[in-house]
Amino acid sequence: MTQASDLGAIANQVASFYRAAVNTNIQALATQHYGSSEPAIMYPNMVWFDSGTGYVKLRNPTNSAWATVGTIGPPMKWTNVDIPDTSWTTGDVKQTLKTVADSGWVMMNDGTIGDGSSGALTRANPDTQALFTLLWNNVADQFCILYAGGTTTPSGRGASAAADWAAHRHIALPKALGRVFAHAGWGGGLTNFALASYWGEETHALTLNEIPGHTHTYSVPAHAHTVPYLSGGAAGASGGDRTYPLWGGGVASSAAGAYAGNSGAAGGGAAHFNIQPTTYVNVMIKL
Repeated sequence: MTQASDLGAIANQVASFYRAAVNTNIQALATQHYGSSEPAIMYPNMVWFDSGTGYVKLRNPTNSAWATVGTIGPPMKWTNVDIPDTSWTTGDVKQTLKTVADSGWVMMNDGTIGDGSSGALTRANPDTQALFTLLWNNVADQFCILYAGGTTTPSGRGASAAADWAAHRHIALPKALGRVFAHAGWGGGLTNFALASYWGEETHALTLNEIPGHTHTYSVPAHAHTVPYLSGGAAGASGGDRTYPLWGGGVASSAAGAYAGNSGAAGGGAAHFNIQPTTYVNVMIKL
């Protein structure tokens, strides 16, 4: 980098000196001006690298003053340029392995947000108003509950987000801890799920109505029992032994005295794990 003292005003002079002055001017233009003092000749919107302070300076449009816009470095850093952040806006959500939220974000930790007097659990600060308003407008109170200021008592929604903000209330962030995110809405052939609603259970025990209808079968082979001291031509006659058929041999299961029972019980009825293969990360939301 270099700096030309006669930028735009090279005087008539011997050819070799003239050439040197022109080259210096071109180098200053190509690399921006660099020196411990401001250029002798200045123009609107010119850039000057101030080697004395390490600042990058920009001449204002009226050519009346310099504005510091960065540092020379290394590393070079722009410090005074108002470039709007359009990559993320209020309500955007991102997943991360960080444990502390980035500047301008809060962790979705199932807490609440509100102003400095709200008693919010996650962040109580005026910078939460935009997200407070978005949640108030877009999510039902059932899923982002509004609480009275300084308490954990649900207050219900007031006349407007602005009114509830002015009343120092705090609002719950959408539930996120231990949960899988899915698209809100009504997909083809699917149930309609509202924005920020939450459903499901980690474990589930089947109820009787959730078990498919079925039967258990069993049988007792036809067999006979010998009854002592009963014999003769007719059942019940006195004398020797007589054999009687039971459960078979013409005796129906519905007949009086027939065998009755069940197949026995199996299973314990414990709730089963109900989670798909999942990797757990943290989630933060933009203020």
